[in-house]
Amino acid sequence: MHWTYKEYELASDLQQGDFIIPTQELKEILLNDVNPKFCVDKYIGFVITTQSCDLVRHGGKPPKAQYINIATVRSLKEVSTRLLEKAVNPVAKGLFPKSSHKDARDFLHRLFNQNEQAQGLFYFHPDADIELGDHSVAFLRVITTLKTYHYDALIAARRGRLAPDFQAKFGWLVGNLYSRAATPDWADEVGGSETLSSLENLYLEEQIPGCGPNWLEDALIVAGRKNNVVFKDRDFTELTEELEQHRPASASEILISETVKDAKQALTPHQGLLKQNLELYEQAEQEILNIFREGVAQYLKSAKIDIEVDKIELEDIERKINIQLNKLKENSFNVISVNEDKLQKLSNRLKINGKLKRILNE
Repeated sequence: MHWTYKEYELASDLQQGDFIIPTQELKEILLNDVNPKFCVDKYIGFVITTQSCDLVRHGGKPPKAQYINIATVRSLKEVSTRLLEKAVNPVAKGLFPKSSHKDARDFLHRLFNQNEQAQGLFYFHPDADIELGDHSVAFLRVITTLKTYHYDALIAARRGRLAPDFQAKFGWLVGNLYSRAATPDWADEVGGSETLSSLENLYLEEQIPGCGPNWLEDALIVAGRKNNVVFKDRDFTELTEELEQHRPASASEILISETVKDAKQALTPHQGLLKQNLELYEQAEQEILNIFREGVAQYLKSAKIDIEVDKIELEDIERKINIQLNKLKENSFNVISVNEDKLQKLSNRLKINGKLKRILNE
């Protein structure tokens, strides 16, 4: 038996904190004599909230209490997302910013240690001995009232009793939801811290498909709102795919982009310098062609060759000279111009720079 429960005599009087299952007899009472709203499958159990001293039967006489109050118990997986929404501000139903992950874990930590007083909750751990199969939670503000003559039906439906320390905590919570009874926490039990951590991790994940909780990066939430993305009643996979289209650049991506842009600006020659160099190349090209023509004429004269050089052949030679000069000009301009391929390589190297990422804490 789990350490939050204790053995009890089957015929013993009811006590505050006793766990009740919805037997067929109790269902009929709830349906016909009390309130049919409480005769539904979502309530997997109930817990006695009336004080133990008012439930004692002396010598077979009825107890002091004329009415017996019971609070509802529900499966935690059915209500965990709704409880988280009350404890942490959601983006939409079942959607939470990742920045609130710690607050959500803190809430679950309080819940599993029976310290969640703000919402009036009390955790019941699953245990075969009390016929409770789910991690469950009692809603101490959601109660209904039975008459004293239902006492025997409640005893017949009783399946578990809280250990004394937890009875005290339960009673204190019922009496004053904003106070705390000094009872053991999970960490006080052998292996309790590990079990508690596992429970917290479990209920930070989606329990029922489509109901959450699901967690979104804060940056994606901000970007989505700026781009009028609808968060409500969305399939989580489709929503994240849409948000990824609006994902803002990371700090490293912005730094790299600005670095490459500044490098390009710093390395790009002034337009005036480029124009001046172009004019110098054009002048040099014309002078080289003139020298070529004069050289041909002088050669023919010195060789006393009295023939007319084929004009077409000369034009072909000049064209070839022009091609080589243009190649020289292009290569020269590449040397003094920004090389886009090298800038891209610089950008890629910065993106995988581990030291840079560590500096930016990414």
